[in-house]
Amino acid sequence: MAISIDQERLFSRQLLLTEMDDAAQARIRAARVLVIGAGGLGCPATLFLASAGVGHIRWVDADRVELSNLPRQILYGPADVGRLKVEAGADRLRALSPLCEITTEAVHANARNLPGWIASADLVLDCTDRFETRQTINRLCVAARKPLVIASVIQWSGQLLVVDPEWPEAGCYACLFSPETQGADAACGAFGVFSSAAGLMGTMQAHEALKRLAGIQKSAPQLHLFDAKGLQLQSIGLTRSASCPVCGS
Repeated sequence: MAISIDQERLFSRQLLLTEMDDAAQARIRAARVLVIGAGGLGCPATLFLASAGVGHIRWVDADRVELSNLPRQILYGPADVGRLKVEAGADRLRALSPLCEITTEAVHANARNLPGWIASADLVLDCTDRFETRQTINRLCVAARKPLVIASVIQWSGQLLVVDPEWPEAGCYACLFSPETQGADAACGAFGVFSSAAGLMGTMQAHEALKRLAGIQKSAPQLHLFDAKGLQLQSIGLTRSASCPVCGS
């Protein structure tokens, strides 16, 4: 998909980078991204994906906007309270980035509806906050050999992980957190979260996704642990677990 003269002007600051050219921008423009979750991670992630030129976003979330969402879920305002998050967010994205096509799915993601959406996507973002859902997304993306960018945030702490089929030796989410272990969902409503910490992690998700869509970043995936209070980032190398029930030998 070639980019037009107007799109060259629109994305001119990206195209000034030595790592970027028309072909890289065209890859972003042609990309189809599946985003699961429309909360504190999904809002900044979709905002930067759309504004950077991603051609199509399929956005999945069944929740409605609540007043307590507004400080960190930056696509919504007071008038959106009670609306479906994906519908309110899609309206905002279409106004800001009309080149991006947004498809909304106001349902809970599960093992029945995800396979088809994953199959049609070039890359998947997990912006959810439920352990079981995250394990399902990871398992299906590994099976479909689709790159997956996972983030989580609670209180002042964030995690970022890329599961990339080009680096199978780096393993997957289930290598780090066994699906056979009962995971505790760390909901913001129970533990709290600093608003901008969620924004930083969602922005980092979009950042990693865009680099891969453009063909810029090809280094081995790592687990990134972010301390938002101290502004410290720790990166840990990954190795596939032979006993992993998802990607192990």
